[in-house]
Amino acid sequence: MSEPNAFLKLSHATVLKNGQTIFQDLDFKMLSGENWAIIASSGLEKTTFLETLLGRTSITKGNVERTFAEAYQEKQRQVGKVNSFRDLIAFVSQTYTFRNKSNVQDFYYQQRFNSADSEAAATVIDYLKEADAGIKGHWNVERVLKTMDLGPLADKSLIKLSNGETRRLAIAAALLKNPLLFLMDRPLTGLDQETRMKFGGILKTIIDSGIQVVMTTSIGEIPNSITHVGQLKHGKLFPISRTEQVEWTSIPSSQLISKELLSLLKNYPTVPYRNLIQMIGVNISYGEKMLLDNLNWEVKPGERWALKGHNGAGKSTLVSLLLGENPQAYANDFSLFDRKRGTGESIWDIKRPVGFVSPELGRYFPKNQTCLKIVLSGLFDTVGLFRKTTEAEETLAKKWLNALEIPHIAALRLAQVSLEEQRFCLLARALIKRPALLILDEAAQGMDDEQRQRFKLIVDSVCAHTPMGLVYVSHYADDIPKAVEKEIHLVQGKRVS
Repeated sequence: MSEPNAFLKLSHATVLKNGQTIFQDLDFKMLSGENWAIIASSGLEKTTFLETLLGRTSITKGNVERTFAEAYQEKQRQVGKVNSFRDLIAFVSQTYTFRNKSNVQDFYYQQRFNSADSEAAATVIDYLKEADAGIKGHWNVERVLKTMDLGPLADKSLIKLSNGETRRLAIAAALLKNPLLFLMDRPLTGLDQETRMKFGGILKTIIDSGIQVVMTTSIGEIPNSITHVGQLKHGKLFPISRTEQVEWTSIPSSQLISKELLSLLKNYPTVPYRNLIQMIGVNISYGEKMLLDNLNWEVKPGERWALKGHNGAGKSTLVSLLLGENPQAYANDFSLFDRKRGTGESIWDIKRPVGFVSPELGRYFPKNQTCLKIVLSGLFDTVGLFRKTTEAEETLAKKWLNALEIPHIAALRLAQVSLEEQRFCLLARALIKRPALLILDEAAQGMDDEQRQRFKLIVDSVCAHTPMGLVYVSHYADDIPKAVEKEIHLVQGKRVS
């Protein structure tokens, strides 16, 4: 018999993910009306905790009671309908992909910048209408558009959305399920400062509609409507006060930079260009929407820049130009690596001097390829490895995995490793070819505090020991490496600083 007001309970649970024990003797009790924030030093622990509540992990000892679903499941059984407790749960994870209209294949990364290909993707409003299962409740398409500020994006192709816009869409689609329990894995990831400030109000609106929330986050970003906070530590969950001082293990910077990394950075080639980037009055538009407006920008070898702006400010469009993937480059006065676009250069000529990391890049690799192959693909500027490699190339890739202290993931698929390990894998892929320009687009996004510190120190070390240029995109000032000394700030496609 369930205790009064019981909603969800884990008791003495041993939890395995991919054969690895993540939690032992894990206890968690959630009563009706409670809303929890979960913090941890490990992103893997945060995600695994939510996946356990969702039933996606193996519980070898202990048990889980989902009291909130008992009445619903009994009613469905009485009328002979197939059912699951998951019918009443919505989950927004750190990984979400969209498929084309025919639901045949995932999009490839460059597809967003080609008008013909973008037509293969549904619009925001199409996607939400399809996601709306017709479940009666507070949330409908009109309401989620308004709450998540997606109205202005309603007719925009999914693959043209920025990372922050995609995150808002994922939350909106999940609400259309009208769940009783909403699991949110670091929901503030990818959102600009303005949207993060609004998130507390958004969450209160969600909770006031009768939904209970369990979200993972950091100690400094717990919304006021959260009633309880839990800290995952040593394989268990400990309730704590929201004002409690939480200290993670601080690792000295000297221990975060491996000897292998310093060895790989030695004898870095001279950058043979006068300018890495040169833009004069660049304009990019789609229909009546001006994405970049009369942009002037010049980046010299060895310069390190922060690229800032709100969600939809034009940052992704600018990055697409730097990667050689936006066809509108040819209609502008725009040069990369001392060569004007449209003078006979190939896409590979553009990509060869560039290393690139972003959170969404990992979605586009073949699902069956190992992390070692993903690092090797950086030598050929392909999203995945599609050719035979030499023993020397494989040895080099393994050295980079060692240098970033992730040799254990070499034989694993990207989806099998933690978010933090994925980012370091993609960083190894970017650095293996010794680029002249490194572009990091929200590359530390979603990492826990300790790993974000480590990522930033590694980037600073790379900058200190090489002449490469850097463009670092982030909504968080704390994520920007010390090596960055210049800033370009976009507002509605215009440069304001």
